[in-house]
Amino acid sequence: MGTDASRALVLEYFERMQSGDPDLPALLSDDVEWWVPPGSRMPGTARGKAAVLELMTRGLDLYDAAVPLRVQVERLVAEGDHVAAQLVIEGRTAGGADYRNHYHFAFEIRDGRIARVREYVDTAYANALLMPDR
Repeated sequence: MGTDASRALVLEYFERMQSGDPDLPALLSDDVEWWVPPGSRMPGTARGKAAVLELMTRGLDLYDAAVPLRVQVERLVAEGDHVAAQLVIEGRTAGGADYRNHYHFAFEIRDGRIARVREYVDTAYANALLMPDR
């Protein structure tokens, strides 16, 4: 997959994520891996589409579903099958607090699908607002 196609795939992922598109899983490879930093309260690597979708569902459950998430992609850098995305995600937590956090995602694309993701985030902020009781 070329650089432009990889870039477009990642942008499509964030568009589908923001809109809650039920077809988002089609963008993931069956053996996708998603890494979350150790400082998170949901750390580690989810392996396989089912495990990654379960991780995403647990993550979405931390937000107020009545307030749509807003994804602001600030910068996207792509080279071949690798895409780096810098963005801000805004929403409201399930506990009612406004949420605005900065993220960086490193994507690896294989055969036209997302195969690996490393997610970097301000874990202290996310833990305090999204999971204060854990």
